[in-house]
Amino acid sequence: MLTFVLFVVFMTVVLAAYTILPAFFNRVGHFSEQREQKLSNKMDILMSRSEAKKKSRLFIFAPIGLAVLFYFLFPLEFKFFGIVVGVVFGFIFPGMYIKVLTKKTRDKFNDQLVDALMIMSSSFRGGLSLIQAIEAVVEEMPDPINREFGIVLGENKMGVPLEDALNHLMRRMPSIALQQMTTAILLARETGGNLPQIFTRIANNIRERKKIQQNLDTLTVQGKIQGVVMTLLPIAFGFVIYTANRKIFNHMFTSEIGRALLMYALFSEIVGAYLIWKISTFKDF
Repeated sequence: MLTFVLFVVFMTVVLAAYTILPAFFNRVGHFSEQREQKLSNKMDILMSRSEAKKKSRLFIFAPIGLAVLFYFLFPLEFKFFGIVVGVVFGFIFPGMYIKVLTKKTRDKFNDQLVDALMIMSSSFRGGLSLIQAIEAVVEEMPDPINREFGIVLGENKMGVPLEDALNHLMRRMPSIALQQMTTAILLARETGGNLPQIFTRIANNIRERKKIQQNLDTLTVQGKIQGVVMTLLPIAFGFVIYTANRKIFNHMFTSEIGRALLMYALFSEIVGAYLIWKISTFKDF
């Protein structure tokens, strides 16, 4: 009788696995494809499409890889916590990496825009057309502005109107200076205007705006450093106590009040770090 019951239970488990697992793996595969496509689209403005595809596939395995890594790095009693931290960080890290890399690329693009405007201004004074001026920028400037203006030329050669190609550039690299440049070009094509003089003024505005932004960054760096110190101080203090006397600190994990206090401390840390970051950060203008 017991053998029959065990056989029925075994067959039930096998049947359930046969029914559920394919659907589960299909859902996981679909989610992975969507996530890979989303990451790849975000990285298209940073690198070639093939390289973006490779990195997006690598990011898909980041949660598993970090979970395994943190499992071996954390002590025995915190291995499950290490797996959770690894999975969470593995999902967060790709977005953070792309965001930082995107900001770095756009900042570099904006820095190069001054030289690009001066090259285009000189090209106009030499009697070149707008397309020829953009070609001069592509030939003389490095990435990322070389790549972005090359995309504009490529779209124009494929039959996309120059206005639409410039609008696509603004979506990829949003900035006030680029918007001013695009608006000046579109207005000059419709009503006429002295583009070399306008571009020189825009370049001067970019330089002045950069000086003001650097002054703001200098004034706020102290607040950012204080925020980092205040955020890490409770963590360091807890680590010192745990290292000095684990028995006392273990009460924080074994008692309900201790776990509640730890959750409150974690919540307060996140809120405090966010508020300090918001107070000490100015948006670029």
